[in-house]
Amino acid sequence: MLQADVVREILAGYARANEVIEQERMERLARMTPEEARAIYDDLVNGWRAPASPAEAQRLDLWRAETTTATRRAFQALARAMRVL
Repeated sequence: MLQADVVREILAGYARANEVIEQERMERLARMTPEEARAIYDDLVNGWRAPASPAEAQRLDLWRAETTTATRRAFQALARAMRVL
């Protein structure tokens, strides 16, 4: 079983990582055009369906990879800021 201070430290790390991810999201949204925003909205509305084509499946895979990469970058930035890396 984890000690309470270790759990608090882990949760604090997640909170800081979320702050970095949120900041990156806000920066990305500030640069987004109305057309890009509408395209994302349309994709979300239509996203309840399974990918109908290999191209859609590939686009979903790319989105997953980009999300994973952004999360890793946030954790790396946090580790550098905390002088862990």
